[in-house]
Amino acid sequence: MKRIMALMALLSFTTAALAQYRNDQSGDNNLFQSPYDEYVTFNISARYGVAFPMGGTQGYIDKVSPTNFALEGEWLFPKRFSLGLKTGYQYNKQRLDRQVYSYVEGNTQQDISAVQTRTLSIIPAMASLSYYFAGNAAALRPYIQFAGGGAFVDYTNYFGTLADQKTGFKGAIAPAIGVKYYGKREQGLGAEIQAQYQNVFFNYDQLKDSAPSLMISAGISYRFY
Repeated sequence: MKRIMALMALLSFTTAALAQYRNDQSGDNNLFQSPYDEYVTFNISARYGVAFPMGGTQGYIDKVSPTNFALEGEWLFPKRFSLGLKTGYQYNKQRLDRQVYSYVEGNTQQDISAVQTRTLSIIPAMASLSYYFAGNAAALRPYIQFAGGGAFVDYTNYFGTLADQKTGFKGAIAPAIGVKYYGKREQGLGAEIQAQYQNVFFNYDQLKDSAPSLMISAGISYRFY
C-alpha cells in the first residue's frame, strides 16, 4: 500500500513538474511574438524633401531647395537599433540679377555684365546608426539617428556662359529624428517622416566654412524578413 501511495505521489509530482515545464517553455516562446523581434530583419526607405540652407550655405544660396531625394537601407536588430547605408541627391539653385563683375585674366582686369546663377549639388554616401523607441514589429516606430561619411559636392557658379566650378568628395555628418508608421503591427509597407541636419565640410569661394542644411522629408518605408 505504501509503495502504491509513493508511486502515486511520484506520478503526481512528475505530472506537476511536466506541466510546469510546459508552461515555462510556453512562456519562453512568447518572449518573441514576431520574427521582427527575434531575428535580424531589413527595412528600405525612399523619401522626398525640402532643404533649408544654414550657415555657410546661406551665404551662397539662401533659397529653400525643393529638389531632395533620400534612399536608405537598414539592418534591424532585435534590441531596437539598426545599422544602415544612406544616399540620395540634393540640388539647389539661385539666380541673381544682372550685374557687372570684374575678374583678372593674365595681367589685365576684365569687366563683364552677366546674370549670375549659383548651383549646388550634393550626393551623400553615409553609414547610419539608429535607435528605435518601439519594437521592430510595432505599428509606430519613432527613432533617433546619427549618420556619418562623406558627400560628393558640385559647386558651379555661372556668370552667363562662363562658370566657376569646384567638385570633390568631402566629409559629412547627418544627425536626424523621425518616425515610421505602418498602420498595424507587423505590416510591411508604411510611411516615414524625417528631420535631418546635414553638414558637409566643403569650403570654396562664396560658400564659406561648410555647407549645412536642415532637410524635412517624407516618403515610404518597407520592412521585411
